[in-house]
Amino acid sequence: MVAVAPAPAPGAGSDPVIGSAVFNDPAGGVAARYAIHRQLARIIDRVPAGETIRMSWFGFTDPAVAGVADTAERPNLVERLRKAHARGVDVRIVLDHESFEDRHGNRRYPGVALAEDLGTDPAARSFLTFCREGYGCIGKRLIPGLPHPYNHNKFLIASRIVRHDGGSVRDVVFQSSGNLGAWDAESAFNNALTWSETGSYTSYLHYFEDLVRYAPRATGAEDYHRTGAPADAYRTYFFPRPESGRPDDGDPIAGILDEVSCGRGTGIRVVMWAFTRVAVATELARKAAEGCRVDVVYAAGGTDARHPYVSPGVLTELRRGPVGLRSCGVAMRGGRTLKPHSKYLLIDGPVPQVLTGSANLALSSLRNADEIVVRVRDPAIHRQYLANFHLVSDRCAGKL
Repeated sequence: MVAVAPAPAPGAGSDPVIGSAVFNDPAGGVAARYAIHRQLARIIDRVPAGETIRMSWFGFTDPAVAGVADTAERPNLVERLRKAHARGVDVRIVLDHESFEDRHGNRRYPGVALAEDLGTDPAARSFLTFCREGYGCIGKRLIPGLPHPYNHNKFLIASRIVRHDGGSVRDVVFQSSGNLGAWDAESAFNNALTWSETGSYTSYLHYFEDLVRYAPRATGAEDYHRTGAPADAYRTYFFPRPESGRPDDGDPIAGILDEVSCGRGTGIRVVMWAFTRVAVATELARKAAEGCRVDVVYAAGGTDARHPYVSPGVLTELRRGPVGLRSCGVAMRGGRTLKPHSKYLLIDGPVPQVLTGSANLALSSLRNADEIVVRVRDPAIHRQYLANFHLVSDRCAGKL
């Protein structure tokens, strides 16, 4: 008798890309707007029975109601996850509390539907659990002047997927900048990165287990600052991390920028939703003064809000150096305003680097939120992100 490997979802669509980035374009058609959702759906569909999906997300709100069509262009991720569970995949999910219930007490469809299918017992093979209301799972520190702690993660890991040709890919990681809501596809520029690597997958696995362990507790881990192995091609940085003195000291992104040499026309490009960490802005301005080309595209508006997108202090620091700044808010027909929601920083050099993940360059992302940054040294992936930087920058400038 010949053993037959467990199959993925019947009729599963195209294989997901591995070792590659995916970007949505909110100015494009449905397929372009929902490109990140489609990549995620393709991963879910290719996981066979007996394997495990683990995911943690902030803002899983789409679809908003039951009965929404599940199509190739705009997948219904609730239905894809339910089908994975039905075919024998262990599906384990950690969400922020507002993905279950909004601030007015209204229940969110994805959380309610998945809780019914998966159950809510973290000891079971499949489950859905939430962080405590008003807190993250690990991050529970209340800091005056900052948002309340929150689980801001946006990742899925799959123990194994099966491609159309029958080949297997183990230890798959999907890390995104986008929430799983309609706004994130329709009005925001986002990015996602998918790869296969045992070391970084294992780091995510341990982090997921910690999210589950801390979720119901009244106290978290203020000094949770795990870092992946230096040898990993996709090196991980997990948050929150405490300060030892000033509010913005010990910032790992500022430390990485400090190491950059500005010879031979080195470029540093940033696309960011929220930017309030003055230490990072100071390093960017210093690198610009040292001869690096530094360009920052950020979401327009919000500087007068309680928790601003980009703080006046950051803008002041960036303007001290010859930093190219572009505030982005593109008005579209129908009332949409397109803004960058990506969180990435690109560094040229002998070995080009990409830093991306769920974390904004915001003080809350550093100190009291559940977040991940991944650092990739790969010329091909850097080229993908650089092309996206130019597309976003041109769209924001009205050139496209």
